[in-house]
Formats: sequence, structure tokens, C-alpha cells
Amino acid sequence: MDFDLLFIGAGPAGYEGAIAAAKKGRKTAVVEMDLPGGTCLQRGCIPTKAILHSVKAIKQINDFAKIGIHVEKYQISLDEIKRRKIRIVTKQTRGIEMLFKQHNIQLLKGKAQIVDASKILIDGQKEISAAQMVVATGSRAAELPFLKWDGQKILNSDNLLELESVPETMLVIGAGAVGLEWALIYSYLGCKVTVVEVMDTIVPGTDKEIAEILRVELIKQNITIHTATAISDPRLGEKVQLSFKKGDKVWEETFAKVLLAVGRIPNSREIFADGMPITLDPKGFIPVSANLQTAMPTIFACGDVIGAPLLAHKASHQAMAIVDFIVSGTAVAHHPLPGVIYTFPEMATVGITQEQAATAGRQVKIGRFPYAAGSRANAIDEKTGLVKIIADPENVILGAHIVGAEAGELLPLLTYAVTRKLKCDEFKDLVFAHPTLGENLWEAMGEIAGFSIHI
Repeated sequence: MDFDLLFIGAGPAGYEGAIAAAKKGRKTAVVEMDLPGGTCLQRGCIPTKAILHSVKAIKQINDFAKIGIHVEKYQISLDEIKRRKIRIVTKQTRGIEMLFKQHNIQLLKGKAQIVDASKILIDGQKEISAAQMVVATGSRAAELPFLKWDGQKILNSDNLLELESVPETMLVIGAGAVGLEWALIYSYLGCKVTVVEVMDTIVPGTDKEIAEILRVELIKQNITIHTATAISDPRLGEKVQLSFKKGDKVWEETFAKVLLAVGRIPNSREIFADGMPITLDPKGFIPVSANLQTAMPTIFACGDVIGAPLLAHKASHQAMAIVDFIVSGTAVAHHPLPGVIYTFPEMATVGITQEQAATAGRQVKIGRFPYAAGSRANAIDEKTGLVKIIADPENVILGAHIVGAEAGELLPLLTYAVTRKLKCDEFKDLVFAHPTLGENLWEAMGEIAGFSIHI
């Protein structure tokens, strides 16, 4: 065999899994058509957060007058924002390449196709063998049946990363994380942004109370949002005209650009050669067992290519779990997965929602603590927000949801609590520094367990 373990795809799953395997003594390689880091580093998580950091400065400048600072003039340079984004991505890409060299991981360029249980072909020519393989090919942005990208007027998030110019108007189709983050970015850059979502709430599937707070705040930031609204009949000319329908109301609107943020589809096409005993599900995802094995036990799959939730941290942790299973036989654990949306304010969530508990017929207790009641939130003028804890009748934490400043940084403690099935009571004697936003978590848990002070 050429390798002990081969990863197909160098995104978060492929490159982190490869490093974990190499550290455990496995001779490891990664096959990748593009640059290492995958969608997350090259076109998703990292470049968008870099741009959001620049955009947040615009928001802060706009808010300075509230705290006694007056800024008369400032300029926005799209070129400098773009160059900073490129520097960040390039640095992290080189970091992955350096780690590969450090751990003797071979990075093989090209398109891989699995031809049997232990062999692949790269670009249809070069044969590579491995005792075990992991498919971690990720996903790509989806289109609508009646609306396809053209890179000019109908765009995906890859197009927006180029920051060539700011259109006068833009419609964002889809109110998930991708749609809302890009809506916010372009709104602060001076575009009049409208978001349309076919479901009755933004960020469908999340806690409705938390999502509604975020919706109201986004509207305050000059973003128009239509939920429970369908679009149809696109007409492309100098601009894009579409029909909108919400209930009995029907209307037309015209936009300079349209962003499709309607989900993602797996990169699973042509991964398996004809005759391989692995079939895809109707949406193109690869079916796997609890230990992330395909129908062929030596071939594993993880990350976006096996289905929702499509999160970089899910992919990397699954890849590392596969390595542990291969090396030591440790069963793959399926822990609660946190999620964060980096809007202003941020939204972070883990575990079950109030609606999911009700649907399942579960009796729950709910603890809430509004940011406006917290000392630190008032001191830094971040009073909009809510911490919401869902617990069972014995006070075991089942879910946690935050909308507010630094929600993503606050979430890990609650993720740990949900994962370990901790009770709110166990946090009574945990001392939080004062004043901090972290105290908001303590107060929300205290409302359930009876030790809260400021609510």
C-alpha cells in the first residue's frame, strides 16, 4: 500500500483528520483539486469573517456618537478590505501546507475517483493505494430550478467575495447564516438589501424567540426582510425583476443583483467509479453508519458530503473521530453541534429549541436573561440580546440559545453543559468575573435553578 490512510478533500475534515492520523503514526496523504482549507478557508468561514470585521468597524463608527466620540469623516476602501482578506486566507493556507510538511503528509493535486476498496485514480491516470480512505469532499452552493447563477446579476457567495463594487440594490434569497451575513456586509457598504425567506422565520430551525430578536435588529440596520414569502418569474434585463407572494399579497420588485443563498449540495458526483457498491441518497449525500463507514467498511465519509448540519467544525471533529476509530477502535461519538451566525448582534445555538421540545411532547423549564439587565452589556452599550436556556424538569440543560454581543464566544460553556448533561444547579458556585457578559449565562441558569439575582 502507498498509504495507511488517504483523505479525499483538504477542507477542515481532510486536513485536520490527516494531521491527527499522522500524529498517531499513520502514513497519510490528502488529495485535493484546489488549495488546502476547503470552502471554509478559501471561500467561506474565514474570508467572510475577515470582511465582517472590517464592516463591524463601520457599525462602531456609526455608533460612536452614543458613547461620546464624534467622527466627522471616514472612507471605505473595497480594495484594502479585499487585500486584507486575501492576506488572512493566504497566511492560513500556508500554515496548513507547513503542517503537512511538518508531519510528512503528502498533498496530492488532482481529482480523485475511488475505483475499489483500496485504490483511487487521480485525474483518471495516477493510481494510488491506501488501506483506508475518507471521503471529505464537502459541498457547493445550490441554485434554484428557475434561477441559475450567471456571475453577473445572479450571484453566489463566491462572487461576492471579490468585492468588485457595491450595487445600488441587492436581493438575498435565503435567510440562513450565509444570506444574513452577506446581507449585513453589503448593507453596511452602502447597498439597499432585501432578504426573502420562504419559511416563516429567519434562520429556519432555530429558536423562534431568538431568531425574532435578530430579525428586528437587522431591520433596524436598514435590511428589509420578507419571511413566509415566495419568489417566482425572474426577468433578466438591465436589472432583475421578480414576483413576490406572501399570503394573498402579490407584488413586483427590481434589483441590480441577486444573491442565491439557498443552501448547499454535496460534492459527491463521480467520487465512486461505476460498479462500486456505494449508492448516494436522493439528495446526493453519502449514507454512512454510526461510525461513519460507507457500504464498504474501508471507506469512510464525513462532513458536508454526508448531510446536515453543514458545519466546518462538524466535519473536522468527525474526521478526527474516524482516525480514533481506525487507530484504537473507539466508537464515533455524536455530540451536540453548536452553530453561530456572525451578524450584529451574533446568534449562537446548541441543543434543542423550545419548539422542538414542544413537538416532542417534552416538559421543559426555560431560563432567560436579557442583556439589558447585565452590567457589562450596559457598560459597552450592547444592551440588545437574550440568553435562553432549555432544561428538563430535573434542571438538566438540553439546549442553549443566545442572541447578543459575543454570543459565539459565550457558547462553548453551554455546549459543554449540553454535551455533558449538566444541571443548572451545578453552576451556582461557579464564580464568573464581574463585570462580564459571561454572567448572563449564570443568571439564565439561575432562573431555572433558583439562584438568579438580577432577574
